[in-house]
Amino acid sequence: MAAMDLDALASELAERLAKGLHAALGRLLELFDLRLTPELAGKLRKASAHVLHVVLHELVHPLAQEALPWLRELPDTDRIFVEELLARVVERAISLELRESLGKEAVLVESFEEQLAELGGYEQLRGLKMGVEDLRRLFSAFLAQADRPGWAREFAKHLLELKGRFLPGEGER
Repeated sequence: MAAMDLDALASELAERLAKGLHAALGRLLELFDLRLTPELAGKLRKASAHVLHVVLHELVHPLAQEALPWLRELPDTDRIFVEELLARVVERAISLELRESLGKEAVLVESFEEQLAELGGYEQLRGLKMGVEDLRRLFSAFLAQADRPGWAREFAKHLLELKGRFLPGEGER
């Protein structure tokens, strides 16, 4: 398969998001029978910081599956542990970078507490024994090497090695 041009893909996705967002905003205003005012536009701009955050997180999944084909071979619990933790550290690292260039109001960066609460929502991760300091240390370890190409691949293997420390075996949950 031939490599695509990053600019072309980004433009295609941006256009799709822009069209979808326009249609969604129009429909939302209609459903709530509201007119767009400067005050409401400000609130919607603030809420839009979540959009890039969610897009970043969701883009990590197909990238991880492409870069880490061994994920498909793992039991669900192991795969979800690795993939969801990886998604959150990558999402956080890139969100912090984007905040520097786009501004704080443009990109949401969830707290470690929020990220842990989300992880706890996965049935396979119900027995997760990870605290805020554990997640903070994992993020710091990721960030320390984040400028290395391919680092996410190595970090995913590291996460898999740590799984037993943070998640009890099937019979223990």
